[in-house]
Amino acid sequence: MVMKRFLFALLTLLCFASAWAWKPTFIGHRGSYAGVMNTVESYTNGVDIYGYQGLECDVRVTLDGYYVISHDETTNAVGGNLTVANATLEQLQAENYTQTRGGVTYTGKICTVAEYLDICKEKNVIPVIELKWTTGINNNDMSKFPGLAALIEEKGLTDKAYILTSMRSSLEYVRTNFPALKCQFLCNSNWETYFDWIVQWNLMPSIEAGCFDIYTVKRFHEKGLDVAVWTVNSLANYNLYGEMGVKMMTCDYLMSSDMPNLADIDWDAVVEPLNPLEIKVDTLFAYTRNRGNLPANFPSALDADASSYKSAQQAAITADGTFYANNYTTSKLVILKPDGTLSEAAGTNSHGICFDSAGNLIQRKDGVTKYPSKIIIYPGGDITATPIEVDVETLEDGQTNFISAVGDVMSPEGGVVYHYQNGRSYISLLNFANGEFIDAEATGDVSFAGSTAGVVFPIDENPFHFIYQVRNQGYNLFDGTDKGKYITGTLSTTPPNSNSSVGGAFFKLNGHDMFLYTSGTNYNGGFTIRDMSANAAALATIPPMGSGGYYANPSCGSFFRVVPVNSKCVIVYDYTMGNGYAAYRVSTADYVENTITFEANPENGAVDVYIDGAAIESGANVAKDAEVKVVLTPDNGYVTEACVVETVSAVEPSSAPLPRYASVPVTQDDENTFTFLMPAEPVNITASFVKAVNTAIAELRAAADGTVRYIDMTGRVSSTPFKGINIMIDADGTVKKVVK
Repeated sequence: MVMKRFLFALLTLLCFASAWAWKPTFIGHRGSYAGVMNTVESYTNGVDIYGYQGLECDVRVTLDGYYVISHDETTNAVGGNLTVANATLEQLQAENYTQTRGGVTYTGKICTVAEYLDICKEKNVIPVIELKWTTGINNNDMSKFPGLAALIEEKGLTDKAYILTSMRSSLEYVRTNFPALKCQFLCNSNWETYFDWIVQWNLMPSIEAGCFDIYTVKRFHEKGLDVAVWTVNSLANYNLYGEMGVKMMTCDYLMSSDMPNLADIDWDAVVEPLNPLEIKVDTLFAYTRNRGNLPANFPSALDADASSYKSAQQAAITADGTFYANNYTTSKLVILKPDGTLSEAAGTNSHGICFDSAGNLIQRKDGVTKYPSKIIIYPGGDITATPIEVDVETLEDGQTNFISAVGDVMSPEGGVVYHYQNGRSYISLLNFANGEFIDAEATGDVSFAGSTAGVVFPIDENPFHFIYQVRNQGYNLFDGTDKGKYITGTLSTTPPNSNSSVGGAFFKLNGHDMFLYTSGTNYNGGFTIRDMSANAAALATIPPMGSGGYYANPSCGSFFRVVPVNSKCVIVYDYTMGNGYAAYRVSTADYVENTITFEANPENGAVDVYIDGAAIESGANVAKDAEVKVVLTPDNGYVTEACVVETVSAVEPSSAPLPRYASVPVTQDDENTFTFLMPAEPVNITASFVKAVNTAIAELRAAADGTVRYIDMTGRVSSTPFKGINIMIDADGTVKKVVK
């Protein structure tokens, strides 16, 4: 498995190496972190230490008309006590500034715009001059700007400099009166409000990180405008915005030489996001603190709850809605059923428990330790069987409380168990095959080091494609390399923002990528669902299950499993220690129980469905007991093999709310026509076609002599059946049936 991944990565690198050819322009924010902001030292070090190709400053005007650099109206932030507009240059230059940045304390003096421009010219870098609202430079009065423009021209930097501001009237003034100066509009999510205006005035939008996406960049790209971003200070966000095609990045301390080259973007392949799905969420069952119906002895660390299970933190959830939570301090496996009953079985002495994609139950069995060393596996999830114990070894030490898995650890193809270890800036992949540990490997670097509350949420069967989370750090995407923030925005307990709790799950609904994550008050079981295919639109928020908080739920989060019912419906299971467990049916707004779904044009043939002679489309609602006729039309060279009709339903909440599949009786009217009565549940129709036999059939029909004969797929004729697929032809040359 490891060798296959290596070869794949090598081939990918060779195929795309020629496209990885560029980096954005790096702009030092207020100079850099190496010095008091906006001072000569910070500007000089921005170029000499960080390698920035441009330097950003904040311009204000003194009482006596000099242009100086200060982010704020006052100098208080750097240890001064003057208001720039009310002080002379001499008074400002008499102040001594101090600022601690990155653990180092710096001292400095105020920097004039003339000194700043001299540094830019000497270092041959781009001046990015932000206009602050100041005397003679504001939306109402630009009388002081001509003097600034003359100073820029005097230093020979008119062709390199950018004028940056959020003041729209000021930008219009500059573009009208000083067209040789390039301009940037400083904005956040309001870029969309002013999109047409930005294009009209030929401005480069400089947009706050987290307020745009690649589709934003494409919109400006199509108008011939590049996009800048502020402020970028991590490899993950460099990759995130670089891969959006952002051409200019403002940074505080990002080392430009350490950043990788980026691939050219095929803008034709960048497709606008879909419209958000409309969904509905139905509660199938909920046993929660808020409802007052928690099972007796439900896992909780609150002393007042008097539970025997004070350490059952993570839960593995079966496809049929049974929850397994391991109480590691007593080595008991707590079993929670959809009917609200609780029982126990033998467990282990560790937190971590999960299912892989094939339904094998996996548990750590190495205690609460920073040395992961043992895994047990229940093949097929059968906890009544004797588990397989496997010794494992991670690349380095580091405690792992919670685990997840993809693939099939019991198969020759194998599977992976994720360990996001405390203090490690990568995620360990423990590779298994045939129930045996093969080796451990590391992903590339991730944005933040793991903790005891670090979790991986798989996206598909590719072990290098997942979302990861550390409590208090939010959600990031990993797809071969770290891709930065997956859910943007500030952490808070106000939905739909994500909170600082652990928990999430990726799933598909009606062709859209969906992600659910913890929201609302911390550690209490609420979550929000976003449509990631529709610009991460928030679709629904489920309120918390209780208010037990950390003291009831020391896992600091919730554990979810999403089980597909069909393309338009999934079941979401949620376990939150101390507060409850529940199941929800999440479906598209147009989803109804008694629907018919089918693929109208499957491979090698077509499917048409009729009610009372009228054709219906896939997804249509059909009355119970209606007679449904299915007509299959094989493509040329194919014949109908089978037509299968199955119910797809969720059972009542008192039992297990899981998708169940059952065959519906079908009457075959002729070779290509089938009839059934519509049940109460939704059904799915599956048709299959096979290649027709060669021309020997036609010859056999023409020469029929009344004897029943068989012909195999090669055209051999016999009076007795062959092994494999045979077509039986009677005396008049008609095909009677296909037998296997």
